Amino acid sequence: MDLVGFGLTVHDSSVAAYKEGKFLYRKAERQFNKKHAYGGLDWAKSVLKEWDITDYELAISTWLKHPDKDCMVLPKKDFYLIDHHYSHQLSASNPTPFHLVYDTGAKGPGGLDGLTPYSGLMNGVRIQDLNPSQLLTHVVRSKFFKHEVVEHTLEELLHDLMGEVCEIYEQRKDPSTHKDWNLFTKLIDIPGKVMGLQAYGKPDLHQIANWSERTQFRNLTVSSEILSRPKDMFNHEYVSTIHKFCEGVVLQKAAFAGTVFNYSGGIAQNVVWNRALMDAGNTPLIDPWAYDGGCSIGALNYLLDTHSIERNSNWVQDDEAPAEEPDIWTTIKVAQLIADNKVVGWYQGNGEVGPRALGNRSILYNPADKDAKDKVNKIKQREWWRPFGASVIEEEASQFFDLSESRHMLFNSNVLYSGIPGVTHVDGTCRHQTVPSGDNPFYYLLEYVKMETGLPIVLNTSLNARGKPICATIPQAWDIFITTEMDAICIGNEVYTK
Repeated sequence: MDLVGFGLTVHDSSVAAYKEGKFLYRKAERQFNKKHAYGGLDWAKSVLKEWDITDYELAISTWLKHPDKDCMVLPKKDFYLIDHHYSHQLSASNPTPFHLVYDTGAKGPGGLDGLTPYSGLMNGVRIQDLNPSQLLTHVVRSKFFKHEVVEHTLEELLHDLMGEVCEIYEQRKDPSTHKDWNLFTKLIDIPGKVMGLQAYGKPDLHQIANWSERTQFRNLTVSSEILSRPKDMFNHEYVSTIHKFCEGVVLQKAAFAGTVFNYSGGIAQNVVWNRALMDAGNTPLIDPWAYDGGCSIGALNYLLDTHSIERNSNWVQDDEAPAEEPDIWTTIKVAQLIADNKVVGWYQGNGEVGPRALGNRSILYNPADKDAKDKVNKIKQREWWRPFGASVIEEEASQFFDLSESRHMLFNSNVLYSGIPGVTHVDGTCRHQTVPSGDNPFYYLLEYVKMETGLPIVLNTSLNARGKPICATIPQAWDIFITTEMDAICIGNEVYTK
């Protein structure tokens, strides 16, 4: 019998399976080509049909308020309904005694009661194991905003768009009903944008101290203050203050100083706070799928543990891979294009699981070019203030960054070398990926880039168009190439230039 996990979150739905010793993963957004897409049970079952999985044991992770009706369309078989936050905990590839789950605006735990059968589900059992000694769950509702017009100043940006965010919150009802999904998903990427924007300001430590003194309903009080603040009083200093305050809340919740612990949930994607956790003496272990897209993996891991099967630590997408890998001549040609300040798409193997491109679905550029951010942000149609990550040969990383190992772009690092302005943020930091040596086309590319530029580093951002997920098919990658000002793209062993 095969094992299957459904991650039926309102956004970033996914399916994970263990079939005949092989691990499979499919994310709805990659299949629908719609960022943060929701996939219901009909979609999840269609994936199983495509994978030829008919006899299986099932676990479902969801934070839907009323999952009963959806679950009623399941075949009449035993299955487990896993609490949303517990599935985050279970998603860790190498579990530790302590695990911090930290989410943004999520529901749950939903008053679950352990292994008691849940009436309304056919043979269903709800699972919750939120042992305080092993798991801390905290929900914080971030009230942040997005930017559309790149030529605005920071002050104009905040003034014009704070009203939009307030309007979204006023209109939004219950995203778990799917009726307000579009409004809900407008907010998903905002904390990530704020993560880059906050570096342009200086936090008001007096205000942070004032907020921090309020122990009862503190987070709700701060959120209320933010939403009620006139939009013309927002500026980059205030954004930096909010972000720094939230960092303090994260550090408070992670009361594991000096210990190693797993860390998951949407907040675990904030590279600034992750670095703060590390600087405070913690060792947070974060998988690339620590966000909601990994909930299907958590549900599957529940079943793997039950059957004493080892969890998988090398998940990849079930998507379209090129027929060939790039040979030495193709790799050298790509390295030369990067050295000539050409923006190059890079589509290899199967896509990574998680929101970060780690060398299989990337847009690459020369980090030594001072105009790199403007050039690549224009192609990506992103805000002018958004920073870019870097990929570097791991054994040489310490020459350029103060973290010598960071394989999944999940920690901020301080840049030690002045010659890579394209990946150096305004505050002197970078979200970098270290690439260990091995039989890997991306590692070989970095070696040849070093031969051409003297730097074992590339600017690395995800291969996707504005509002679209990371490419899952070759036609999607080709479409980005021909519809943007990208100079070249390497798909498998073929390089195409304009």
